[in-house]
Amino acid sequence: MTENPPARPFDLLDCCVASSSSVLVLALALALACSAAHLSHTLLVLVLSSGDTIAYYSFKLKVGQTGKMNSNSDINVDSILSLMGGTIFHFIVGVKIMWGNVAPYITSYLVQFDPEVSYHNTLHVYTAVFLCQSLFMYSGGQLEKKIGARATAYLGASLISGGTYASSYCKSISSLILFQAIVGVGIGVSYSAPILCGFKHFKQKGIVTGVITTGTGAGPFFFGLIATTYVNGENFPVDPITGLYDPTTSPVVSRVPTMFQILGTLYAIIGFVGASLLINPSTIDRDLENGENVPLNKSKAVDIYGEAMQSDTENQTIRTSSHAQGGRSHQRYGSRVKFTTTLELTTKEMIRDSLCWLLIATAIATGVSGFYVAATYKNFGQTSIADDHFITVIGCLGCLCSGLSRLLWGFCADKIGHFQTLELTAYLSPAVLLIYNLTVSSKLAFGVTVCSLYGLWGASYCL
Repeated sequence: MTENPPARPFDLLDCCVASSSSVLVLALALALACSAAHLSHTLLVLVLSSGDTIAYYSFKLKVGQTGKMNSNSDINVDSILSLMGGTIFHFIVGVKIMWGNVAPYITSYLVQFDPEVSYHNTLHVYTAVFLCQSLFMYSGGQLEKKIGARATAYLGASLISGGTYASSYCKSISSLILFQAIVGVGIGVSYSAPILCGFKHFKQKGIVTGVITTGTGAGPFFFGLIATTYVNGENFPVDPITGLYDPTTSPVVSRVPTMFQILGTLYAIIGFVGASLLINPSTIDRDLENGENVPLNKSKAVDIYGEAMQSDTENQTIRTSSHAQGGRSHQRYGSRVKFTTTLELTTKEMIRDSLCWLLIATAIATGVSGFYVAATYKNFGQTSIADDHFITVIGCLGCLCSGLSRLLWGFCADKIGHFQTLELTAYLSPAVLLIYNLTVSSKLAFGVTVCSLYGLWGASYCL
């Protein structure tokens, strides 16, 4: 008779999996309960309907006057559900940043079919996801205007979960790139839908974006723990020479296809639950009191950026519409002049605005460190730390920091301005990245710098 292998001791990964799974289950249960309550309320409205008169009951939650979303007004159940649904949906939108966690498993799996495959090759998969997301984000915004946030999110969830599940059948790097590109398309199409839906319910756009995109970091935290627990629950180390798992002897490699199937199924469940909670307001004041969202006067060419840079009025404010009233102030970088309105620009107007290209350049510059760390932190860490579970937990905590930090960056943007917040992250990111390259020999220092870089990266997504 063969003896059973000794039980693996309960470690840090098990603690994180147990706690995170409990939180995820409670969050989904709460979302389903709220959705059921909303459905019951809708049915009650229909039952109480009589003839042409509909008795509509709205249960509203009062919020404070200062520092709260949608201040000086009521927030109804639809608003809360939409915000909750958007956050839940972004759990699957952020799965791209967990690539660094699963890259050693996937690379080791593909080596058995093509010995020439390396980390350099599989990094193209990560690049394809981000490229397709970038290419289809504009289309996603336009699609949301046509079919609504919920339908757009359903489409995105189908592409993300379908592409992930189909990846379980891939045996070449090219086929994996193709199916993960589909995941990127799904992310790009649906990324902005929950955020745009939230904007229709609340005015504080910085905080709304921060709350919803928190899910972008929380999702990889949960899914990264699940993936590693299933694939490498025994905490097998990689080969110190190749940096990979032996495809002929390691059980880690054989579990990769099922890992894709498990993740694809979870993405479908969570994505559809989140999308189902997205609700467009029945009536919206398109003018949004306080003069927000004022369109440009198309009969006159306006250089908004140049005018702000050159203006220096007595009260240091510039009104962009003759009908504008006192609203939230927005400041263009390099000027003390503040705007009392938020402008809605068409695509052509935005392309002609120099500020648009400055923002694109800033996003690229501030996001490089995050892209680099998310893709390579485990490969880098395994050069000195022979503990897959520890590195996984650090990476997952980093994803969580990326999500939670967006609340901070959104709050900072509303308080001190978007440009000042971007400038702060632009200074900090390269400094921390330089320190990161010197920390691999220390678990504590490695963990702190990885989480810090993820947190700084979060600013690129909510600003």
